[in-house]
Amino acid sequence: DVRNVSAETLGIGPYVVAANIPYYITGEIIRQFLTSPDQPRALALLVQKEVAQRAVSKKESLLSLSLKAYSTPRIAEKVPAKHFSPPPKVDSAILVIENVSKDFFSDITEEHFFRVAHAGFASKRKMVANNLATVFGKDASLAALSVAGVSEKARAEDIHVEAWKTITRALVA
Repeated sequence: DVRNVSAETLGIGPYVVAANIPYYITGEIIRQFLTSPDQPRALALLVQKEVAQRAVSKKESLLSLSLKAYSTPRIAEKVPAKHFSPPPKVDSAILVIENVSKDFFSDITEEHFFRVAHAGFASKRKMVANNLATVFGKDASLAALSVAGVSEKARAEDIHVEAWKTITRALVA
């Protein structure tokens, strides 16, 4: 658990993480570093290509929203399976996560933001207004979407990170 290790304890300043991580725990490893009190300055991770593509996609997911709230993610290089021995069944990519900080959360809490985002993504096929209404009520949800300039017919994946911040402020203020 990286939360129990501080840069001060280790006697180091801002650090960078470079790792080839087990694909099945990619999300958890990224979450641990991004939410840590002593965040790295940047991360360079070899991950499954599809995960890297989802992380930087314009179609949002909880993963891409998290990364964009805390950092600037980009794919540095795609790495075909043939470059490994033995070759895995999937291609990989180097996901670079730069400008890591908690600045995005200067006027909302991480807890509130992710509570709203999780509610919004609860059912992928539903419109975000219906997902949010389940937790926050229909009137409050429609009002929050309106304030953010988001159509009540929008799906969670079509709403960018700044609009999610506005929705969060409107719902939990």
